[in-house]
Amino acid sequence: MEMKKLAGELAFKLGRRKRDKPLSNCWLYGFLGRWRERLSTLKPSALDSNRAKNTTPEAVQTYFHNLKNTIDTLHLENRPDLIFNMDETGISPEHRPPNIIAPSNEKPHSVTSPRSTTTTLIACANAAGSNIPPYFVFKGEV
Repeated sequence: MEMKKLAGELAFKLGRRKRDKPLSNCWLYGFLGRWRERLSTLKPSALDSNRAKNTTPEAVQTYFHNLKNTIDTLHLENRPDLIFNMDETGISPEHRPPNIIAPSNEKPHSVTSPRSTTTTLIACANAAGSNIPPYFVFKGEV
């Protein structure tokens, strides 16, 4: 709907349309068909607003600089069996972002607010390919 509205406004401002109203679904499907090599409709992955604000190029560079220093200090360059990665993810039953139009080679994100009850999944594996079973954390009662 947003794409049809913006295209309608642009067509009106360029004098290609007599009224400032959204274009039709027929126009949208034709547009997507003409640009199918470069555009597609996708559902963006959810990205927590705090993570979106704090994931800057500087923060990522600092992380990898600190990781290299730690590996060098602990002499882990040739010990993938001792380098573990643990990650947690929240599984939320509610948020379903709408489909959007984006370049085919990009993975868009939808910034969300963490309001609903979330089940946490923790996974851990080492650089040699070994892993431990996943760990689930469910909401408890107070």
